Amino acid sequence: MEVCDYKVMARVADKIKLIDGSRETLKLSVRITDLWFIGILGKTEQAEMVVVDSDGDEIHVVCKQDQLKSRKADLKENLTYVMHNFKVIKNDGKFRVCDHEYKLYFIGVTVVSLCDMEQLPFRKFRFVDFSSVIAGHFKIGLLVVRYVYLVVVLDVIGVIDEVVFRYVSSKNTRVVLNLKDLSGQVLSYTLWENYCLQFLSYLNDIEDERPIVILLTHARIKEAQGSYLASVSNSFKASKLMINDLVLEIQEFRERKSNVSFFKQEFVCVTVAKITTIVMDNYSWCYPACGQCYKKADMQTVLFTCPCGKENDQPVLRYRVEVMVNHKGEQTKFLIWDHECAQLIGQTADEVNRLKIEDGDVDLNASPQVLDRLLGCFLAFKVKVQPRFRNSVVLKYSDESDLINVVLDMIPDSEQSVSVIGDHDPLLKIPLTPTKCVSSNELDNERKNFQISPAEVSSNKLAKHSQLE
Repeated sequence: MEVCDYKVMARVADKIKLIDGSRETLKLSVRITDLWFIGILGKTEQAEMVVVDSDGDEIHVVCKQDQLKSRKADLKENLTYVMHNFKVIKNDGKFRVCDHEYKLYFIGVTVVSLCDMEQLPFRKFRFVDFSSVIAGHFKIGLLVVRYVYLVVVLDVIGVIDEVVFRYVSSKNTRVVLNLKDLSGQVLSYTLWENYCLQFLSYLNDIEDERPIVILLTHARIKEAQGSYLASVSNSFKASKLMINDLVLEIQEFRERKSNVSFFKQEFVCVTVAKITTIVMDNYSWCYPACGQCYKKADMQTVLFTCPCGKENDQPVLRYRVEVMVNHKGEQTKFLIWDHECAQLIGQTADEVNRLKIEDGDVDLNASPQVLDRLLGCFLAFKVKVQPRFRNSVVLKYSDESDLINVVLDMIPDSEQSVSVIGDHDPLLKIPLTPTKCVSSNELDNERKNFQISPAEVSSNKLAKHSQLE
């Protein structure tokens, strides 16, 4: 038997795009661009990842429980590896994170070696077009998806247009947002469980006034059903949520949106309206605060020191009440803080709560009957309109009939605007607009220190205050 001489050579790395299921002795030079774990730690946990090769092609890779224990410490997101030998199966499951026809599974003889290959690309996001989601179809590679049996997952980026609903309990935690893209298209967006808590924590701690830009990876696309519009939500474990993070895609989105007209600046105006409804959302009618600076505090009965430096025996309750106001059939929502509420009601929030407790109503979230004193009040308001939050914060009010008539004279029936200089401001007899921006939590306290300059008084109908397009 004649033996042919040949030179033994190392296997050349295969291309992801050429994987067709015909062989499993693959060699891949890849970067792990996304890595997540599902199942119960130490019991049913498995790793799932997306890897990319030098051509930028991606494939879904799974390391099941029996293989994960010996490999978990070696698998790191954004590092590069040479990998050999996989089980190759059809990527025909309901949940797809890649549009490749196949996906790979680690087996007993899979070899994973860390290797420095800086030239391999990092993750490339696949941002979905909002209008395509709403229309019910869009393209993933060469595949046109029309929501039949497939759960499509793509990446979503946009700016928060409105926080519609939030609910936190031991059994179900979610927040529903309206997210807007650069074209102005609005899409409903739900964050569940830990993703919801991450967002609410950010919202509670935010200190700047920048629009909130969100990037969610592996977002699940949900088709429209009946009266429910198409929407997106996070995947159970695969998604990553980035909120105003210092990543290139969010920075580019922010730069591009700076020239888009639907991102409006805050402004101050005066108007007249009647309070018609006390709005009950997911906020209580009051909140515990520092006795000096109005900053929110934990509900506790022990001594505490506020970040402002003041020592408190216990928190002071302060009003935070949302109301619907109406004028000539047009209505919108105003937010009234402690100072104005206490004046209108005639009692402090602490006094009202003590009376509630004496009457046997000990639950702080139960709304007191004295809030009804706000209903029917026809007032002149000076408000700060905040397009970012779709609300208007009451800065000052007046029930004087002469002053109300002055403001009414400023609001003609026509859809035009009247600019008024500071000398004509009927509420303060001084110019209106503050020269610094403050958060809603600080607004009531900071109002005392506002620097004032000339401003515009809106003469549009009241509804225009809430139409932010």
